[in-house]
Amino acid sequence: MLEEPGIRTAVQRRARSSGGLRAGDRLLEVGCGGGLLLRDALAAGASATGLDQGEEMVSLAPERAPAAAVVLGSAERLAFPDASFTAIAMSVVFIFLPDPLAALRACRRALAPGGRIAVYTTSPRLRGTPAAPEPLASRGYFCDNDELATLASEAGFRDVVVADDNGGRLLTANA
Repeated sequence: MLEEPGIRTAVQRRARSSGGLRAGDRLLEVGCGGGLLLRDALAAGASATGLDQGEEMVSLAPERAPAAAVVLGSAERLAFPDASFTAIAMSVVFIFLPDPLAALRACRRALAPGGRIAVYTTSPRLRGTPAAPEPLASRGYFCDNDELATLASEAGFRDVVVADDNGGRLLTANA
């Protein structure tokens, strides 16, 4: 899905508007898919680690981002030491997480003090559209802006902001 230029452009635009990645950042991308964001992070001078639950994606991502570490794993049980990363990103992954609060708590634990998270996801109003088609949508986790912000706060994030853009939304917060 992220191979489509329109989705990739939207995710990149929102990431840039929320502070983007800086040289020296340590990025973890949860649900790294084919490695496009990992590649862009490396080009920005950040170190990049990708995590995906799909073995095919773990094999594919290094083709686009050979200098990135890419591991098989679960968003709810991140196998990294505390404070390992300065930035964590999820792009169009959140709706598929079985336990979104556990995933956000794991991300908070893995972020260094002052680290930031950016989660790009889909709003409930796009359920059943090409952006969130059935039958996938019926298995997805959709929440409104307030619920998304509450989940992030409950996970220990501060300065939580949810920006909604015609059904795409970006959650940004600090550790």
